[in-house]
Amino acid sequence: MKHLILFMLAVMAVSCDGQKNSPIPHELEQDPLNPIDTVCKACKDSTFAAGEADLRYVVFDKNGPMNIPVVTSVRNKITFYYYLKSNIANYGNSVMAYIGRGDSTLFCYRQGEYNTDSRLPIMSASKPVTAAVIMTLVEAGKLALDDKVSKYIPSFNNEKKEITIRQLLAHTSGLVYESRFDSRSDLTLQQNIDSIALRTQLQFVPGKGALYGSVSYGVASRIAEIVEKKSWATIFQERIGSKCGMEDVIYSPDHPANPATGYGIMCSMNEYLRFLTMIYNKGTYNGVRVLSVASVETMEADNSNRVDPTYGLGLWRSEFQNNTAKEVAVLSARGVHAWINREKNYFGLLFTQAGFDTTIQPNLAFRKLVRENL
Repeated sequence: MKHLILFMLAVMAVSCDGQKNSPIPHELEQDPLNPIDTVCKACKDSTFAAGEADLRYVVFDKNGPMNIPVVTSVRNKITFYYYLKSNIANYGNSVMAYIGRGDSTLFCYRQGEYNTDSRLPIMSASKPVTAAVIMTLVEAGKLALDDKVSKYIPSFNNEKKEITIRQLLAHTSGLVYESRFDSRSDLTLQQNIDSIALRTQLQFVPGKGALYGSVSYGVASRIAEIVEKKSWATIFQERIGSKCGMEDVIYSPDHPANPATGYGIMCSMNEYLRFLTMIYNKGTYNGVRVLSVASVETMEADNSNRVDPTYGLGLWRSEFQNNTAKEVAVLSARGVHAWINREKNYFGLLFTQAGFDTTIQPNLAFRKLVRENL
């Protein structure tokens, strides 16, 4: 009896009201205009009455004898909750977390100064969004991943002429990882990319090495502008934003004519959850086919020609089995961290602004904790 009382008290700590920023077992928010919308309603300032009836509902199987605890799911919530709570300093005292499977919320958590609708810079979490846009153009037959950049951009007809679009997105192009042209508001994306082509040096022979960076994503985006004859902002909205509930998402609000497509997105946690849900669903969101299954599988595959199999297209690959990644992830300089576990069929998102150095280890440890408990 003593152990059961302690267990119930722990559940009460987890299930307290939202004003204490606790995780709350809750179904997805139901939007009448978008009935399977993926948002984290429980992370908002909703409340939960921890009365006796509610506590029994959480702790016990409502359809079975009242003396049989539903141990696994509740224990997971407690485990995840106390991990984040004990590591909150690493997150600058502000973090949100979400774990989902199918159309169900398995766990959510919020503590700190922002909520799921706060619009924040996500840095390199922008990369898979940009890669997804490029994959829609591949599907449309407007370009191919193994096309050479020089086919579309004349300024690359130099020592960079052999670089392919696949190499751009898989970090094996040999281009510099950043440049002084990236965030200039007095340049267009075209001027930025031409400057990179003519004024930077290759770091290695294309396809023979790997260097993580964002410049190559700008080059890929410029190719999209050329084949579509539209601005990147328009292309993104037409192909991803309008289909994934991301209509308000923008790249680089301080220099929109020269968008940093490798790191420039400003968005909310809920907006990014919608994109993540699309990738998790192998290309569909709210019943709409955004990407083909083959395109998502390509993004999750080794595109480095075994130079560095941790790189897909916009995604990091891990937990390998016969070169198949059981988990793919998104990392960012602000600490935003998303992942999809294909083996156990769930996805997760940690949303913070605390920075890479202080969050990378707790983020990875939380991923491992979830993987071991689900």
